[in-house]
Amino acid sequence: MVKKNRIGTFISILIPVLLIIFNVNFIYKITLTVIPGLSIFLPIFLCPIGFLLAILSHIVDKNTGAKIGIILNVVVFLIPFIWMIYCSSNHHALDSSV
Repeated sequence: MVKKNRIGTFISILIPVLLIIFNVNFIYKITLTVIPGLSIFLPIFLCPIGFLLAILSHIVDKNTGAKIGIILNVVVFLIPFIWMIYCSSNHHALDSSV
């Protein structure tokens, strides 16, 4: 049972870390991606899975890895919404100055 719990904790931390790397890649245009906006909207679908894995891991064994997974998944889940609010506010500011 301990082995499955560690795997769940590892996956719950790995999901947001990879999504952060994809977002940095998209924002700074380090390499071209096949579908350009996918890295921004992928957290909406993957972070709830990582969040559930972290919650289950925290229920079974209250470790710090599960807490880190919970926090990272919540923060990365909010990135697309912050991105949309930030871009729409900048877009309106540019329109009013013209």
